[in-house]
Amino acid sequence: MFPINRSSLRTVDILNLIAESKSALTITEISNFLQMPKTSTFDIVYALISKGFLEVADERLKTFGLGIQAFKVGMAYLEKTDLHQAARPLLEYMMNEAGETTFLAMQKNNQIVYLDKVEASSSIRTASCLGSTNPMHCTGVGKALLAAYPNERVRSIISSEGMLPKTEYSLPNLAALLADLDRIRKRGYSIDCRESEVEVFCVAAPVYDRTGSAVAAMSIAGMASRFIGKEERICFCGNLVRATVLRLSQKLGFTGNSLYSDFQ
Repeated sequence: MFPINRSSLRTVDILNLIAESKSALTITEISNFLQMPKTSTFDIVYALISKGFLEVADERLKTFGLGIQAFKVGMAYLEKTDLHQAARPLLEYMMNEAGETTFLAMQKNNQIVYLDKVEASSSIRTASCLGSTNPMHCTGVGKALLAAYPNERVRSIISSEGMLPKTEYSLPNLAALLADLDRIRKRGYSIDCRESEVEVFCVAAPVYDRTGSAVAAMSIAGMASRFIGKEERICFCGNLVRATVLRLSQKLGFTGNSLYSDFQ
């Protein structure tokens, strides 16, 4: 067991806390949440500011948010992964074909984490930004991945995370989710019709690696008004994401020719 430096751990804890917070935080808020002495919190925060990992978000309120260096480190990580490098041109291709925003996401700790996106100029601005998380049960990318898992694993995830609705259109319970996953497997792509954001419609499909494991998902998202009641549009975008994701999976070494099998 290697010795662990307390100050180093506190530095990481502060970065994680600010990264996951929806708003900038004060020294007092950071100190209270992490149960850390205020003097230590002050010293670490200003050391991180000096290196560009944090910045003052509001001089008057004395709140702090992530700095540009944190973004650079995160992007360096993404650019060094085969998945991100292989996916980027395909995200751009789908955006150009569909005229809608495209996303790459993966599952982490039973939540969806957004890794990359290509925004269409005419598309709606979604709340999903890089590094943000969302539940699996009410997002297109989340349901695309859940449909790639056996139902036993789905039940375990829902048992752990619950199914808190995000909008009035979110699926109400596990039975409804399992029925939707069956439809996704037959269709070949998932549909999120205002389940996560009331103005957003999304289609998505899973990405597989050379072992046949679903490691990520890609989606096309746009204003719900451009999709609801327009079956041809839904099918076009759904088939586009399904074909594109299969291309990406095969680049990563996947040898299958279809995205889903029927799980029970």
